[in-house]
Amino acid sequence: MAKHLINLEALGDCEIRGHAIPQGTYQGVTIDRPDVNAEGGRSQAVFLCLTADKYVDADEALNVSSVNVTDLMQQGVIVQI
Repeated sequence: MAKHLINLEALGDCEIRGHAIPQGTYQGVTIDRPDVNAEGGRSQAVFLCLTADKYVDADEALNVSSVNVTDLMQQGVIVQI
């Protein structure tokens, strides 16, 4: 399983699982893992950090207030920048 820090942008105000995500830029983490059922044999999840802190470690970023935004990325509401 590989974890990578990324930068994300919410193109408009949105909400997921009770968390309001105002339009703006955020730090996030992708998690890639092998998955025989996924296209190309790998599955990816994207987590958005809800704090304004900047992290240099993906595990630390995941341990703070983060939310899975994979569905919002697939819908184009949140994009990687």
